[in-house]
Amino acid sequence: MPNVLGKTLGVAKARIRAKHCRIGKVTFRKTVKRQRGRILAESPKPGKRLANGAKVNLIVGRGR
Repeated sequence: MPNVLGKTLGVAKARIRAKHCRIGKVTFRKTVKRQRGRILAESPKPGKRLANGAKVNLIVGRGR
C-alpha cells in the first residue's frame, strides 16, 4: 500500500491503481482550506501488503 497521505485525490488514485488496487469508499471531511483536496487518512494503513484488486478507502479534506 503506497503512502498517499497529503497527496491530492488524483495523485492518490493513480498511485493506488499503479499498485493494482482499487479505490474503495471516498469520504470528504471538513478541514482547513490548505488541506482541501488532500488525503487525510487511508485504510488500510500505508506499507501494508495488499492482494491485487484490494480496495483502499480514502478520507479527503474538503475545506470549510
